[in-house]
Amino acid sequence: MAGKDYRGPEYHASTGLPVSILLLSALAISGYLLLAGSLTSEEHAAAKVYLPAAQTQAQ
Repeated sequence: MAGKDYRGPEYHASTGLPVSILLLSALAISGYLLLAGSLTSEEHAAAKVYLPAAQTQAQ
């Protein structure tokens, strides 16, 4: 009877499932943010930057 020895450590681990879960989660979050952003009707607040007044030193 030739078969796998299930008592030893796993040397050929599959990374397909974790990577696919990660990619699907990133796509789902991106889709949610894009959809929610397009459905909102309020204007988004813009950032304002105030620069300090330039001061010169008289000598």
